[in-house]
Amino acid sequence: MVLLTACFWWFLKYVFYIGGLTASCWISGGVLFFLWGVSVCLVMLLIKNKFILFGSFGLALLLFFVFLNNEPFYYLVVLILLFLAFLIASKKIKREEEMQVNLNFWRIWKRGLPVLITASSLLIATIYYFSPGVFQPKQAKINLSPKIINLIITPIQGLIKEKLPKGVSLDSKIGQIIPADQWPEMEKQLGVKIDKNDTGKDVIYKVIDFQIRNALGSFAKFIPLGIAVGLFISLKLASLIYVPVLILFSWLALKLLIATKFVKLEKETKEVETVKL
Repeated sequence: MVLLTACFWWFLKYVFYIGGLTASCWISGGVLFFLWGVSVCLVMLLIKNKFILFGSFGLALLLFFVFLNNEPFYYLVVLILLFLAFLIASKKIKREEEMQVNLNFWRIWKRGLPVLITASSLLIATIYYFSPGVFQPKQAKINLSPKIINLIITPIQGLIKEKLPKGVSLDSKIGQIIPADQWPEMEKQLGVKIDKNDTGKDVIYKVIDFQIRNALGSFAKFIPLGIAVGLFISLKLASLIYVPVLILFSWLALKLLIATKFVKLEKETKEVETVKL
């Protein structure tokens, strides 16, 4: 589990910090993610010694900083949450196992896995949020295509044409629409640079583009957070498929361990307290 967890941290660094993954890399990463999940499931079920159980997972979490350490405080907070989730999931799985007479591995793992997967999804979203590839408000440049601006001005084109001098349209040079001596004042008011080769429509494009980018700029700092939250929600939705498939593979792995006599099933006689009339 420790080794697979370290490989998983390396893969996350490659995804969010290096990039350029090929299809085979993504397939390998998907297989790695399933193997990691299976190892965690087996460890939570089979390891009875708490020192080994929680010590090994704690070591696996510490290896995170070997690969990702640009935001140690925030990562540490989320890793602590992940460790607590592992502790809760392990206790739920152990409790469910003790309650059952005939072991139902689906119910056992289903009891604890969701909380662990939720914490793992939160960690992945946090790594994405602090990765260099995420949208940076100060560096980002928002460009709107002319098609989008055309959609915006189409409803008001008729009104604009009525205000233009006779024989002049929005496709005419800006000098035919507005005298050159008025350009400096317009540039100051509208926040755009007017060129002598611009048409009336070009100036309108510039004004609308500038105003929309200004409006979006005030919300730009929330965009990375919004994307990270969206990633977290997407991972949670994906877990609806991931958890059942993971339990299936964990069950197959357990059956293989039993078949090879690495693990054995034992029947225990338990004394229970009851009350009768």
